[in-house]
Amino acid sequence: MGSFGIELDSSSMMVIGLVVVLYVAMITIFGGYFARFNSNINDFFYSGQRFSWWLPAASMIATGIGSYSYLKYSEQGFNTGMSSALNYMNDWFIIPFFMFGWMPIVYYSRVKSIPEYFERRFNRTARYISMVIILAYMFFYIGYNLYTIGIAVEGMFGFRQLYFVPILGLFLGLYVTFGGQTAVIFTDLFQGVMLYLAGGIAIMAGITALGGFDQFWQWLPTTHRLPFVHLTENPKFNTAGLFWGEALAGSIAFTFMNQGFLMRYLTIKSVNDCRKAALCNVLVTLPVSAIIVGAVGWIGKALIMKQSATGGALAGYSFIDIQNTFHTFIVVCWATVKHNPWVFGFVIAALMAALMSTIDTLINACAAIGIYDLYKPLFKPDATDKHYLFAARVASMIATGIGLSLVIWFNQQKGSLMSIHYKGIMVIIPAIVTTIFLGAFWKRFHANAACISMVAGSILTLTTVWFPKMIQPLAWFVQGPQNGEYIYMRALFGMVITAIIGVAATFMLKPGENESEVGLTIGELDQAMINYKGSGAAANHKVGKKIHGLAVKELKKFDEGFVYLNEKSFDVLKADKKDMVYVSDNRWFLGGLRSEHLIARLDNTLTEKEIGLHPDTRERAYLVKGNPVFVEKII
Repeated sequence: MGSFGIELDSSSMMVIGLVVVLYVAMITIFGGYFARFNSNINDFFYSGQRFSWWLPAASMIATGIGSYSYLKYSEQGFNTGMSSALNYMNDWFIIPFFMFGWMPIVYYSRVKSIPEYFERRFNRTARYISMVIILAYMFFYIGYNLYTIGIAVEGMFGFRQLYFVPILGLFLGLYVTFGGQTAVIFTDLFQGVMLYLAGGIAIMAGITALGGFDQFWQWLPTTHRLPFVHLTENPKFNTAGLFWGEALAGSIAFTFMNQGFLMRYLTIKSVNDCRKAALCNVLVTLPVSAIIVGAVGWIGKALIMKQSATGGALAGYSFIDIQNTFHTFIVVCWATVKHNPWVFGFVIAALMAALMSTIDTLINACAAIGIYDLYKPLFKPDATDKHYLFAARVASMIATGIGLSLVIWFNQQKGSLMSIHYKGIMVIIPAIVTTIFLGAFWKRFHANAACISMVAGSILTLTTVWFPKMIQPLAWFVQGPQNGEYIYMRALFGMVITAIIGVAATFMLKPGENESEVGLTIGELDQAMINYKGSGAAANHKVGKKIHGLAVKELKKFDEGFVYLNEKSFDVLKADKKDMVYVSDNRWFLGGLRSEHLIARLDNTLTEKEIGLHPDTRERAYLVKGNPVFVEKII
């Protein structure tokens, strides 16, 4: 028996539980398979930077939708309507800064983590200040995802979070620990399809229950059809506050400092492909995801309105009673699929998919920071790849454990899922996202200013939890705080105060002795490209063509790390000697799983239908003997 408005008999519980357990087990085995593609620590965290744009882009569907997304946005959609979609539609204005600024800087500099960028751009102190903030951000999200799925399972089956969530965390830790980033991407690709399919089923079931789309639109209140409901007057959810909180700070944080999200881009084969993935994300993935996670809430409101007007349950359906809006998604789905445990079990499995697909990314990202920013530089700077792989797996389990412990804190919070989310996250992110922007786009911004702005900005933002009136000068245009707190406007305060401190410190203080390397700001991308190639040659911007269907000639006389090409192949590629090229299995659907970046060399003993590779190079690229390959110039 459920505790929030749905009734489950023992047979239904068994069927639903079976579907969910089978799904989790299948994903665990599937993710574990990809451990075979981890020959070194770079493979474990960044998949050798080998994938075509569409594979990580498709996997970002699942990365962007967490278990909290279905519950939080359905709850908000039920309460305020289509304005709940704004959270997924606010990224458009920061994408140019990401595509042509931050992402090329990080990609070409070959940094393994955001804190590493801070050390190379500023100094070691900045690295460890940023590391603490970023880890707090990611641990928060791990805990929040586990908390929300715990709410759903505890309500449906009566399983206490204390017992269920640790067991689920163990499954998550297992397949991330052994599969690494490649496992995360391929499982998230599969789970993204699951999420859209299950969300589509839930939406269609709801529309059918209402009697069609016309009935849905007719019974949806006018206020719920508006994109900008409660522009400034509702302290619980107002559009102005949401923009300054979510769009400005939240979206920048998710795109610029979310180590897991950024690592997904760093698995892509080139900056141009990264830009394609970013465009796909903002133009396709996010709008569709907004509908998938919020529409059940809109449908639930229309169903309640129609029930109220007709005086009872709709024909053929049970009465829908939403006692707690946390559970809008679960209650509406159970009623509209007519208590079918197999269909409902599939939808609940999608909640598991959402949980797993977000947390696996975060766990992998936390482990990357643990290895590259703590363990390797401070404890074992010269260990073998085998040792670091083992350490990375231990770090993954530690990250899972810390996230689990935060579920206790979340259970002590009050308010809507939206408010619980923003009360925490808006304290953590303002100072660091502002510092990232100043560092990437203002060359004069120096190490002393960066350290002071992160520390002082974070302290002052945290202080507003106890003294919310500090935010009032920036929040005069929205109605008073909820329970004494400006949930959304705190982010604007934190960013403004950090920017003021950072700019003032830049002009008032002298730069430190350890100043930044060349190639780490927006004005130095040409030098960054030269550094990235590693061959000393300038970037080659001539546009060439891919060459498909090439045979691999494997000889030990060829040097490792190079690909040898006929002169005609150089002409087609528009490549010069020492340019970086990408060699991949000819099968597009592998998405670059079997591929490698190599430096081009000329060898006219080869035909224009051949390339030359050392046997170890072919093996490192996971190329299958006898299979044709394609080649394209990268830079």
